[in-house]
Amino acid sequence: MKLPTIGASKSKNAFVAILIILLVVVIVAYMVSTKPKPPPVEIKQKVWPIEAMKVSVGQVVPKQSLYGTVESTSMVTAAAPVSGVVAAVSVKDGDEVQKGDKLVALSDADIQLPYQIAKADVEDTRAQLQLQALAYKSNQAKLDNERKVLAIREEDVKRNQELIKKDLASKSTLDIAKEARLKQKLSVVNANLSVEENKLKVAQLKARLAKAEANFQQAKINLKRGQLVAPYAIRVSKVSVSAGDRVSPGTALLSFYGLDSLELKATIPAAEVKDVYAAMQQGQSFTADYLSYGQRYELHLKRLAGEASTSGLNAYFSLPKTLKSVRPGDLLQVRLRREPIANGFAVPYSALYGSSRVYVVKDGLLERRKVKVLGETPVKGQTWVLLKGGVQSGEQVAITHLPNAVTGLKVSVMEP
Repeated sequence: MKLPTIGASKSKNAFVAILIILLVVVIVAYMVSTKPKPPPVEIKQKVWPIEAMKVSVGQVVPKQSLYGTVESTSMVTAAAPVSGVVAAVSVKDGDEVQKGDKLVALSDADIQLPYQIAKADVEDTRAQLQLQALAYKSNQAKLDNERKVLAIREEDVKRNQELIKKDLASKSTLDIAKEARLKQKLSVVNANLSVEENKLKVAQLKARLAKAEANFQQAKINLKRGQLVAPYAIRVSKVSVSAGDRVSPGTALLSFYGLDSLELKATIPAAEVKDVYAAMQQGQSFTADYLSYGQRYELHLKRLAGEASTSGLNAYFSLPKTLKSVRPGDLLQVRLRREPIANGFAVPYSALYGSSRVYVVKDGLLERRKVKVLGETPVKGQTWVLLKGGVQSGEQVAITHLPNAVTGLKVSVMEP
């Protein structure tokens, strides 16, 4: 029997191994070829749910929200005219009183006594002027008499001089006449001095009388001010004293303001000032709406401030007399009405991106449109923005603000 060689055995083993490998490859290939294929993956774009509204393009009235403070143009602080005691206080803080109603009264003794003293001083000065008038008349008559006597003395001297020339009189007689003339001249000077002194005294008394009359007028004013009454229809802002308080001149008694003196000071933004001023120069008037407890009030623009600031310009609005609930210091929100503008529309602020674009929903996709901001307007208790631009009536504007909003973004409009 012939035994197989070692080389033949190795060849047989290698063939078997190759056969096994080929068999495995065939099996794997078969399994791969018969494996079920998965369906192709379909990539879908996300659909963003939003709210949208149809716009109606037409004439709109822009309204600018302003915040202002109520002020008074006639805030008055009444002060005590003289030192004294407060006798009565007839009002309290916040009271509304009519013209002529009593407010505060000082003690009669404190205001009547200075009045009586000033009155007596005037009467005394007038009496002294009358005495000086009599004295002036007397001194003037005396001066006239002294001048007449002096004229007689002059004639006497001349006559004696003529007699001496004719040796009919002695020199001593002439000397006596000259001495008498000299004394009479002195009498005339004294009489004239009395008249001039009288004139100065009259001037002094007239000045004193003017001063006394001024003091008397001040005393009359103080007497009137001591019984403080309402000069017109007012509201008491603050009462600073009570009955029994002792006050000095200048002490504040109370503060008040006229009921028709209230106005609203509001700041118009700097960006709007030029338009408002230009419109006013063309004769346009502006009004602002104020809503209080369901009632609307119209406030008319009276004037613009004389100085501007970086934030804007103060505007002053008149307050209607029917609006009695406001007080100085109240903060009010009003809406300044502008001239109507054509081809505008209103949407919530959430529809506005930046300051110049909105998105319209068209065939389920967003489409950017450029717009211009006109102002604001109240809608259903909310503040909406007024726009003008590339949006037509009937188009749907997206009012849900999407941070990733771009043209072509797929959206679905939710039912309200």
